[in-house]
Amino acid sequence: MVGKLIKHELFSTIRIAAIPAVVMLLLAILTRITVETSNVSLAITSVSFYMFSVAATLFIGYFFGIHSFYQSLFTSNGYLTLSLPVTPDQLIWSKLIAAITVMFASIIICILSACIFFIGLPEEVIQQITDAFAQMGDSINRFINAEPMVFVELILFAIVYVPMMFLVFYTVMCIGQLFTVKNRKAIAILIYVGIVFVWSVFNQAIFTHINSSMAEVSIHLAMWVNIVFYAAVSVGCYFFVRYVIKNKVNLLA
Repeated sequence: MVGKLIKHELFSTIRIAAIPAVVMLLLAILTRITVETSNVSLAITSVSFYMFSVAATLFIGYFFGIHSFYQSLFTSNGYLTLSLPVTPDQLIWSKLIAAITVMFASIIICILSACIFFIGLPEEVIQQITDAFAQMGDSINRFINAEPMVFVELILFAIVYVPMMFLVFYTVMCIGQLFTVKNRKAIAILIYVGIVFVWSVFNQAIFTHINSSMAEVSIHLAMWVNIVFYAAVSVGCYFFVRYVIKNKVNLLA
């Protein structure tokens, strides 16, 4: 059943997210053609639209991963979703896996469009870009060779941080669901703004200083502090979302 849920989530999200992705790929081709012309204003306009399409592709891929959670659980669709023979854990995991998959697919498509844009550029330009990436790669390789565990720690950090981005939004929507007033979307937005403000204050006043202090002792200590912290946030958000879906969903308000 979880596999079927994931397939449904992927299909419903991809059919919308595919539109800006296709537009972005077409604009990448068009931009590549226009930069070869002598019309500077046309080239600048084309590049501007292309950059906007890249941002739109990334935003839509991320947004619909969040919107799908609300749409299928906290609207009239929730009557059907919650009647399925699945557990709250299966619902959360199916939506989380689908959202992360679409997000990474959007990133890969953006990289592909960038490759299309760079195809056929003059050799000196390509050489400059290659040299820049080579220098960056050398620096990264030297750092990883000196501190090989950092690479593993970065992977662990991504594993806990990426799901957390979605789980925080799921949590905000679940908090809004606890209110019995009609305009729960507005309440959820206000709650999110409040969370962002509190996190900004906490990050500037406390967490940044903790990271700096830990990094002075060891880069590994700083990495593990971040991994444990974001893992704790992810786990806390997950169990709160699970509790709300299991006990507190109110589709009549």
